[in-house]
Amino acid sequence: MRIVCPECHAAYQVGAIIKNAILVCHRCNTEFDTYGNRIVDGDETSQIFEKQAQHAPTTGVKDLIQSGMRKKHTRVWLWMLLTLAAIGIAGVVTQWPYWKHSSLVRGISITVNPETPIMDSDWSILAETVQAHWLKREDNSLVLLVEGEVKNRTGASLPPPEIRITFVTQIGENIIKTLPITEPADMKTLKAVPFMSPPVDTTPVPMLGSRGFLLLIEDAPQATRHILLHAVAMQTRHHP
Repeated sequence: MRIVCPECHAAYQVGAIIKNAILVCHRCNTEFDTYGNRIVDGDETSQIFEKQAQHAPTTGVKDLIQSGMRKKHTRVWLWMLLTLAAIGIAGVVTQWPYWKHSSLVRGISITVNPETPIMDSDWSILAETVQAHWLKREDNSLVLLVEGEVKNRTGASLPPPEIRITFVTQIGENIIKTLPITEPADMKTLKAVPFMSPPVDTTPVPMLGSRGFLLLIEDAPQATRHILLHAVAMQTRHHP
């Protein structure tokens, strides 16, 4: 049914009419009844509505329309949230090879499932911290000291990794050694012969934290041209 505002003549299409309902024009805020008559304070029509509201309040067409709009807006927001969630899930699924190696996903996997294997990619050696130099010991022999820091790339606490060192010699020969990270050693210990290695460092590296290392290689080839470092994950968990 079509109803017209008596003030600004705005037209409204209403599916059902409720007897003695008060309508309010959304354009000019004029109040009128379902027959298009303006509601004026004090007139006979307004008195009828006031008495009816006191004894048996009636929901007007305005309330029904606004209620329908609220429900519609709620449905729109719900569909928008569901759509965004679907897009997010689809993005994670399609990019899973990348996401499964992210610090957040790796941290959750390792924390929730103790059987989750720790991978070498969970670690990175901070290249700017790496230094290598020869040290003369008490018996005048030379040993190579390699120091630096290794970073935990996951969102979970992990036991320190081992460090794999590849010596690239001048003749193109590659010599590989894998050493654990030990507790800090002072200079006297490093120069002593024989070298007594400190205990292996078993203190977990916190999530996204780093740990320094100092490695002593007694039989490093002196013809070394350069070295390559790689962190090797330890599978045994150590909890504080």
